[in-house]
Amino acid sequence: MIITFTPNPALDLTYAVPCVALGESHRVGSVSERAGGKGLNVAAVLTTMGVQAVAVAAIGETDVNVFAADLGARRVRHRLVPSPCPTRRSVAVIEASGRATLFNEPGVAQSHRVWDRLCETITGLSAEASVLTVSGSFPPGTDPDLVRRVTRLGHELGLRVVLDVSGVHLTRALAAGPDLVKPNRIEAATTLTGLGRGDVPSVPGAARALVAAGARAAVVSDGTDGLVLVHEDVALRARLPRSLSGNPTGAGDALTASLATDLDEAGDLPQGRAAWAAALRRGVAWSAAAVLQPVAGAVDPADVDRLLPTVEIEEIPL
Repeated sequence: MIITFTPNPALDLTYAVPCVALGESHRVGSVSERAGGKGLNVAAVLTTMGVQAVAVAAIGETDVNVFAADLGARRVRHRLVPSPCPTRRSVAVIEASGRATLFNEPGVAQSHRVWDRLCETITGLSAEASVLTVSGSFPPGTDPDLVRRVTRLGHELGLRVVLDVSGVHLTRALAAGPDLVKPNRIEAATTLTGLGRGDVPSVPGAARALVAAGARAAVVSDGTDGLVLVHEDVALRARLPRSLSGNPTGAGDALTASLATDLDEAGDLPQGRAAWAAALRRGVAWSAAAVLQPVAGAVDPADVDRLLPTVEIEEIPL
């Protein structure tokens, strides 16, 4: 089973409009509202793909029932910790072309007591789990050592830890040796700057630098250029032969879900080129399938099956 931890959940609102014209009024074609935040999206994708998962998050006391009802309707197992802090809102405006404009509230800093309760919840679930993911942003004022603390906790509990975080939180967590980190190109560059790297390396160089800084493996996403993996003596790029149009907001969460599934099934990171190539094919297929959905946290298994054989893998120099 996979535990997904969301440090900064959000109530996701998605508006569909023909196009966005700055300074003008817009008639919204459709509206969706769902429990969101990257870790909750990861759990939703895993559930859709038939992988056991449970989502852990702190939710504002007035929103707990809303989140529980939505996650329950989607059959996503969850452990929600009530918090006195209100839950932030995230608004996505999706145009007919597929272009997405996002408005993300920052969230409100949680107390040490809430973070402690979240760690206790993870501990209570660990006996039936093998992987812990930590995904997304953090409310302003969050202890920059939180992810390092959670990574160490995961390892003490015998869990493999996958991080989809960035900035100072990733910079400090690398010292705890996460099993896999999954930033995008910009997030990787920001993290390396925090490590004292003044230059901005290539995407393969960034992945190598993250491994050198403490991660066992690094997957760095690079938009339409696909993914770059570095682990031990394996360095690969995976991508589709052509880009897809759609809503990209949940693509990274689907990728995290796929990579966590590989660790859950094998009990550890893939070993060798062939195993990593299979893992990256699945990761690209899940990620691309998410782009075809109107909201984050959703994939269609039929899209995954159709896209999987089209993924291209190439070796890159170490």
